[in-house]
Amino acid sequence: MRTRKEIEEEIVALKSRLSDLSQRNEELKKIMQDGSEESTSKHMFLLLKYMMEENKKTTMVLNQILGSITRMEESDDEYGDTAYSPAVSNIQMQSQSQIILSDVDAKILQLIQISHNSMSCADEIMAQMGYGCRNAASARLNRLYRLGVLDRYQLGHKVYYKFDAGKAAKTLIVSPPQK
Repeated sequence: MRTRKEIEEEIVALKSRLSDLSQRNEELKKIMQDGSEESTSKHMFLLLKYMMEENKKTTMVLNQILGSITRMEESDDEYGDTAYSPAVSNIQMQSQSQIILSDVDAKILQLIQISHNSMSCADEIMAQMGYGCRNAASARLNRLYRLGVLDRYQLGHKVYYKFDAGKAAKTLIVSPPQK
């Protein structure tokens, strides 16, 4: 677990490396504008050599930035809700045989189960749950889909979610008692 100070120090170090790259780019511009009497082939050779070195340095810096971003995302997952990450939810599904749902998610599952063809779209859930907009219903349905509780089907312009009892038979869905 990394502290905020360590992350900020790493970001400052990355910024200084990027400014070094910018400074080297300025040096290259000066070489190109230099009116010395060296031959064109020497300039081209120096330019090619410089470009190759800078390409290596840039690649290293970008790889370090990518590694830092990956580590930051992993540290965020320790503190945040990992259920929104598809890769993490797949791992959870494989390693766990139970899914813990909120009472709202449990009610949505019940509404889908009793609906026609056991399918519902975000508009139907929005109306039945009393949401003010479709985004809230859509976010809940997408979360349940990523958890593997629902299947998703595109029919025309609408996306329908269906409860798959076969998948649920392998998984224990734990929800709080309904009022």
